[in-house]
Amino acid sequence: MRSFLPRVATSLTLSLSLVFACESEEATTTPGGDAAIADASVGDSTAQPTQDAGANADGGSVGTDASSDASDAGATADASGDAAAIAPTVVAVSATAHDRFFGVTYDPQGNIFAVGVLSSGTDAADDLRTVVAKFSGAGVLDTTFGNSGYAVLNVAPGGGGEVMRGIVVQSTGKIVVAGTVEHTAPQADGAAPDARDRDVALVRFNANGTPDTTFGTAATGVVILDLSDGEVAGSTYLADTQWGLALGAGDKLVVSGAVRGTGPSVDGGVRADTDFAVVRLEANGARDNTFDGDGVATLDIGNLSASPRSVTVLGDGSVVMSGYMRDANSIVSPVVFKLTAAGVLDTTFGVGGIYNEVVLQSVTEVYGTAPQGNNFVTAGYGRNGSSESTDWVSLRILGDGGRDLTYGADGGHARIDVAGETDNARAVTVLPDGRIVIVGGGRPTAANSDGMIAMLTPAGLPDTTFGPGGYRLYDLGGTADFFWATAVAPDGKRFASVGVAGAPVSGDDDAVLLVLPTGL
Repeated sequence: MRSFLPRVATSLTLSLSLVFACESEEATTTPGGDAAIADASVGDSTAQPTQDAGANADGGSVGTDASSDASDAGATADASGDAAAIAPTVVAVSATAHDRFFGVTYDPQGNIFAVGVLSSGTDAADDLRTVVAKFSGAGVLDTTFGNSGYAVLNVAPGGGGEVMRGIVVQSTGKIVVAGTVEHTAPQADGAAPDARDRDVALVRFNANGTPDTTFGTAATGVVILDLSDGEVAGSTYLADTQWGLALGAGDKLVVSGAVRGTGPSVDGGVRADTDFAVVRLEANGARDNTFDGDGVATLDIGNLSASPRSVTVLGDGSVVMSGYMRDANSIVSPVVFKLTAAGVLDTTFGVGGIYNEVVLQSVTEVYGTAPQGNNFVTAGYGRNGSSESTDWVSLRILGDGGRDLTYGADGGHARIDVAGETDNARAVTVLPDGRIVIVGGGRPTAANSDGMIAMLTPAGLPDTTFGPGGYRLYDLGGTADFFWATAVAPDGKRFASVGVAGAPVSGDDDAVLLVLPTGL
């Protein structure tokens, strides 16, 4: 493992509640048992709203049909084919348990795969399990997959630390997911593991939804990556974490995350921060030791804690990872860095392989990055000062690692504000014609978050043909609704977004799938 210091400066009964929006087919589900996931704050640094509210005045707003009858699922466009008429439908399979989707992908045939978590109740301490679901390209649940459409596995039994976010489909049709799980191995002195410690995990399923026991540890289908020892640092606990998963040539697997910082501190003391980490595995889950010597490359920027997010593998095998960090003045700035196929910083990109600068004067976070030709567009959020709420923010990073100051309408960035409240973008994808799709959540009022999808032109301007202001809000039936991931179909004609209809703390969250046409 090499740490770069630049010159600058993660057979059970299941249940799932789904939201479908389909173009033509009728979506159906098969009832299951009880399940749930962690508390509503998983992965979200913002406060969760507590009551519902109406739509905003600027962007388009689409409600939901809260029917629990599966035969009602499958909203379609109206006779004119207007995509804005596609309204999600809630299909409540379990009325008492949490379920959420955090990742989505397509296979070459156009089927949709979503990954997320399930639990047995609505308490934050309930044990989480991993769930993978398969749908047709129009959003119809494929009940031949797994158990009535879902594959469920409890990777690390015991608590609420199991959160799967990444998903890819290998050329063999096998599905690999990645996430963060509880650390279960005893400590070096034989003591029980610290309940706060975490590892990175990957799981592979066969095309039919059964665990692939040829992957990773014998007979499990699971790879556990204990990249660093957890450690208390002041009031926080430093541990391994995962966020992104990408597929490379030869079905190699590339994971983005963070590890506890090691090595000397810049001030000579003990480090109390995390580093960005990229792990590359062979198709079978073994570490690829041709990648930086041991399969793991880490990046330290000034001993500042890393917040890892997306990862992308380019055609030449190089890797682009994104995230953000907070400096000594509490300014949060975006980080995008590039590694060669060998796992070392590509010094032709940015400064020493890294793009990092203050954009908005208080916060600029990058959650997602997607290639747009030879460049990269981002999705995240930010603000200029504490008096402002966070807005959606998108940047374009040029192929050489500089920021494109012609992008957007705000001097090198695009910014979207719904109603002066806290808005958070989570993921981005680029359509074949260069238009940009960003997903996340937007607040029409301080007390309510709706799922939100924005369409930008290739130049980063609002595409008002998609909706007023270039975006649409989706009231998914909860008070903390969010889209967490999005992907484009192989033929470029549809894109799928997944997330959660988030209930108040004591309520029941439902997983979400929304399929929309691209107009191509």
